[in-house]
Amino acid sequence: MTRRAWRQLRTTFLLLLGVFVGGMVAMSVYTLWRLRGEAVANSLGIAAMHSRGFEDFLTQSLHLTELVAVNSLAQVPLVRDAREIERIFVAALQHAPFLRSISLLDDAGRIVASSNPANLGVKVATQSYLPAASGQLQILRIGEPWAGRDFASGQPSTAGTPVDADSLSFIPVTRGIGLGKDRVTLLFALNPDYFINHIAQKLAVGEGSVSVLRYDGTLLMDGDPGGRPGSLQDHFVRDLRLDEVEFGQFEQDRGEDHPRLIAFRASRLYPFLVVTALDRRHALQQWRIETRTVLGVMVPALLASTLLAIGLYRRQMQLAEQRVESERLQQINAASVFTNAREGIMITSPDGTILDVNEAFSRMSGFSREESLGQNPRFLRSGVQEKEFYTAMWGNLTGQGHWSGEVWNRGKNGEMFAAMLTISAVRDDQGRTRQYVALFTDITLLKANEEKLKRTAHYDALTGLPNRVLLADRLQQGMMQTQRRGQRLTVAFLDLDGFKTVNDQHGHEAGDQLLMTVAGRMKQALREGDTLARLGGDEFVAVLLDLPDITSCAPILNRLIVASAQSVSYGEQRLQVSTSIGVTFYPQSEEVDADQLLRQADQAMYQAKLAGKNRYCVFDAELDRSVRSHNERLEDLRRGLLADEFVLHYQPRVNLRSGAVIGVEALIRWQHPEQGLLLPATFLPLIENHSLAVDLGEWVIACALAQIAAWRAAGLEMAVSVHIGARQLQQAGFVDRLAEILAGQPEVEPGRLDLELRETRALKDLASVCAIITACRKIGVSFALDDFACGHSSLIYLKSLPVSRINIDRSFVCDLLEGGENRAILEGVIGLATAFRRQIVAEGVENVEQGRMLLQLGCENIQGDGIARPMPAADLVAWVAAWQRDAAAAKPASPRTLATTDPS
Repeated sequence: MTRRAWRQLRTTFLLLLGVFVGGMVAMSVYTLWRLRGEAVANSLGIAAMHSRGFEDFLTQSLHLTELVAVNSLAQVPLVRDAREIERIFVAALQHAPFLRSISLLDDAGRIVASSNPANLGVKVATQSYLPAASGQLQILRIGEPWAGRDFASGQPSTAGTPVDADSLSFIPVTRGIGLGKDRVTLLFALNPDYFINHIAQKLAVGEGSVSVLRYDGTLLMDGDPGGRPGSLQDHFVRDLRLDEVEFGQFEQDRGEDHPRLIAFRASRLYPFLVVTALDRRHALQQWRIETRTVLGVMVPALLASTLLAIGLYRRQMQLAEQRVESERLQQINAASVFTNAREGIMITSPDGTILDVNEAFSRMSGFSREESLGQNPRFLRSGVQEKEFYTAMWGNLTGQGHWSGEVWNRGKNGEMFAAMLTISAVRDDQGRTRQYVALFTDITLLKANEEKLKRTAHYDALTGLPNRVLLADRLQQGMMQTQRRGQRLTVAFLDLDGFKTVNDQHGHEAGDQLLMTVAGRMKQALREGDTLARLGGDEFVAVLLDLPDITSCAPILNRLIVASAQSVSYGEQRLQVSTSIGVTFYPQSEEVDADQLLRQADQAMYQAKLAGKNRYCVFDAELDRSVRSHNERLEDLRRGLLADEFVLHYQPRVNLRSGAVIGVEALIRWQHPEQGLLLPATFLPLIENHSLAVDLGEWVIACALAQIAAWRAAGLEMAVSVHIGARQLQQAGFVDRLAEILAGQPEVEPGRLDLELRETRALKDLASVCAIITACRKIGVSFALDDFACGHSSLIYLKSLPVSRINIDRSFVCDLLEGGENRAILEGVIGLATAFRRQIVAEGVENVEQGRMLLQLGCENIQGDGIARPMPAADLVAWVAAWQRDAAAAKPASPRTLATTDPS
């Protein structure tokens, strides 16, 4: 090689060396600067990875907490025992290691059931929980940390009194869940140690720490041993501007001696954020070592440039490895959640192509990951949901970015399974959808239990027929359908004749077998669309729809009778019953509801039994209206008696010869609040054969005795006659009851009470009646025979009954002046009374002439409107005083003058 060439080579070498040295120096300076930036960026990335990974882990745990709440509360409405609720909570904790306890709060915030019995009775204030909600929203709410292990031994922290760094703590979380019209609140004690241990596995203490804060800055948990849960870092949280961003990273200088690399991430679902703080000195420690190495090599000699290049290369390789390791850790963290989740997870592209599924999805559907990739989720369709269901689903996904609800899918084995499905759209910074993530929770068992409960609530356990609840719904629907179509509906009430005999002779197992067989035969006898329900025992109801007229139901009813009458084999025996059916129709001339139709059919069924059984009988609406009217009037009369609406008026009896008032007759009146004052003829016939007649009769006696006592206190001694019916007289214990009523007015002499008995065919047993009258006379109460000569056996009564007086009926007095047969009968009655030594009172005297004629015939005692009309008790004292004055004056124009006039 020539010198020139050598020089050229040297120049070239030196030039190259200079270029190399200058380039190496420049490259070294640039590399050192870039390495620092990359070290910081990588550390921030690692911090962001930890924040994202722990936020996903904590969010997933809280989501699992909500699932625990839903699954626990799905069983709580069926349980009334607090111990059983606590057992459910304890079982739920076995699948939730991040929870210390599950408790149930009442409306006052007091724990009424808990997996930890020591918590019972502890009152927990939930007003400061986030998010701030009215309490009616079914969301998870996070409270401030508590010191202690659980609520029983814990104390809530505040910003002023946070939890000591070396003390146990827990985080209260509530979840309100609606159950129909009711709402309950579940309280969870979140275990921070579980999550801090998870942090410790990912991040050593010397490298940095991970903190979890609520949106208001309250520290929930901290991987730093010096952290104090419950302390407030609101300025730090406010500076993060969470209302604008959900995640971020930055360098923070809290003084030159403690610079940190910060990465934070807010939860998408819950009110907390995760903050990862790495020590910048630890993050740049390797960079500082490399800087010293590079400078140490460059200063002594650039001859070590090769070694420096190798070192730089190795450093580049190390950085590449760190980047790969960072990405690998990130993928491992995401894959861990994806793989180990209990719920099935599906990731699809925006057009619905399946990109990935986890093992839980494969277990749930039966399709392996390889079979699912590239498919569209439509391959899971079961056909249960209509096309409109999926249209609405995609509408929500494209418009709102999420959808949640229940779906029925079909697995690989062809069987359907129910899932609670939540789909969320994953969007980029421009808002474009990149992926859809679907979360499946198998609720097939829960749906099966719901269906079982629904069937138990609506179907008879023995026969499988609809029960009373479902019958009411179908009958209501049938009535509305009948109105729309203009057809008729038939309600048939069926009762098996002789079923009790089968039960008594052959046992309940035979009876159950008979019921099941007969129910199946009767159901087959009906048309499709008709309903046969079992009310209980041997009672059934058939609802027949769409009948053009009333007679159209006859063939169906006959088929029911024939079907029920067929014998049933039970072992070597043949069991047989018949059926009595009551039938009614809808619509009717009057508006009726479903319950009225059943009552009408029930009444008609009893008529069928009375008519000989094994037949059907149609309900008689006119007869029913008559009976209902009678019952309503009886109920109104009973109400009037309880409301004290009845009053007694009194009509005097006088002796025409002496002018003395010999007594009064008590006459009942009803002071009706709407119809005014009613006479006894309007209501007494209603209760003649009813037990209410006894109640009203006892009231009259008691009221009359009280009035005698009141008159006596006013200076008037008066005897009172009271009408008594045959039912009351012949009831068991009448004499004892009369004595009891008399004992209630001890100041009244029993002789002041006179009981009047009408002639009636109801007095069948004269010997018994005579014994009752005799017993009453022994306690001082006398009897009179009222309306004498109008009965069918007046002479027999006069001869047999030990009465003191007879009252001549007004029908004989009113025609007295006309002579003829009435006068002859009256003379005979007076003669008989005289012969039998009975006192006589003529009723219905209306004028002076009748009074004079009665005196001429030998009847001195009279009663009637000609003397005085019936009057209230308050008017009687004044009337007696006026009568006595008139009698003394013997005014000729008054009927009272007969009292001082000699009839001869």
